[in-house]
Amino acid sequence: MADIFLSYRRQDSQSATGRLADRLSVHFGASRVFRDHDSIAAGEDFAEAIRRAVGTSVVVLAIVGPDWLSTCSADGKRRLDDEQDFVRLEIESALLANVPVIPLLVDGATMPTSKDLPGLLAQFARCQAIELSATRWNYDVDRLIALLQGRFALESEQPAAAPLPGGGDQIAFPARLALDLLELTAHPTRLIARRQTGHALDHVRAFLFLLAALVLGNTVFLLGTGIPKLAEGITVGTILHLLTVTLLAAPLTLAWRLVGTRVEFRQVTLILAYIYAGVWMGFCAGALLAALGVQLVEPGLFTDYLAIVGSAAPLAQRLDEAGALFANAIHGPAAALLVLAGAVWTAVLIWGVVAWGAFRFSFGVSRSKSICATLLGVAILALLGQLAALAGRSL
Repeated sequence: MADIFLSYRRQDSQSATGRLADRLSVHFGASRVFRDHDSIAAGEDFAEAIRRAVGTSVVVLAIVGPDWLSTCSADGKRRLDDEQDFVRLEIESALLANVPVIPLLVDGATMPTSKDLPGLLAQFARCQAIELSATRWNYDVDRLIALLQGRFALESEQPAAAPLPGGGDQIAFPARLALDLLELTAHPTRLIARRQTGHALDHVRAFLFLLAALVLGNTVFLLGTGIPKLAEGITVGTILHLLTVTLLAAPLTLAWRLVGTRVEFRQVTLILAYIYAGVWMGFCAGALLAALGVQLVEPGLFTDYLAIVGSAAPLAQRLDEAGALFANAIHGPAAALLVLAGAVWTAVLIWGVVAWGAFRFSFGVSRSKSICATLLGVAILALLGQLAALAGRSL
């Protein structure tokens, strides 16, 4: 999906929109600029593609020409009064999704008033407009690009005029990872949708993002517990989580296919990688709070716990000793931090439900079909778990 959505009426501003799209594509990359006929694949539902693209965009640029307000259909009815008009649909979808809308006035157009606009579209009149004048086109577009980079943190594909001292590839990935983590936290479905450009590198980037999140999360958690052999724990934990993502993606892919959606395993894996990374980072943040609280009350508790688990005592005895160990530590600051950790985990759960909507946005399906695929995937996982348990008893 694209970062920048261009909304325009062909009869009104096609030429100006084409010029603008060319400049934005050169600066930000063609895959990050959405313009209806160029960006919608053959056979897609046009209206649904528009809603999905608007909802996952960072910003909508509404190009307003001199006939934007008054253009009529063949029956003489003003186009904007038609609820199915695509320009109206695009802007109303953006307003409903809280996607910023910037009106761009071209060819001497003026901003319409709220009295001129029907329904929800009346809010469009309150959006701050920018004029793109034909006499100073390059200057105005440069100002627009600066605004998009400064206000919305859109990355340019243009090389820097001169590298910063000490800059280079060694800081590029950490900086990109930090930005992606921030955006994943605030707008998970938007970031995940935009990370699917159709390039093979999409999957490499998703894997590296997941790997970095797992290593960072495991490091934070293990440092909080004070468990020795940190490197070994991080390595083993990361490998297990990567295997878990792969095992979760397989039945989920099957579930989507069973509900009639043609998806590939790699598509599901890409989306799941970002969701799993966000959930694990959030879980580790809460676990760190809980571990620090316990450590304040009972220093070395986790080391004692590992000793109990690794002892040769009967299982029941080990469980009783471990339970008593933690029960004695849950008071004072430990209890307070556990409550805070519970709040963090609750927020992570809510975030996970929201982020799961990336499947629906990415595959362009209804909410009901997405719920069916999810429930079916859970059922398949439960069945596989039962089969594994039966196999384990028979051995």
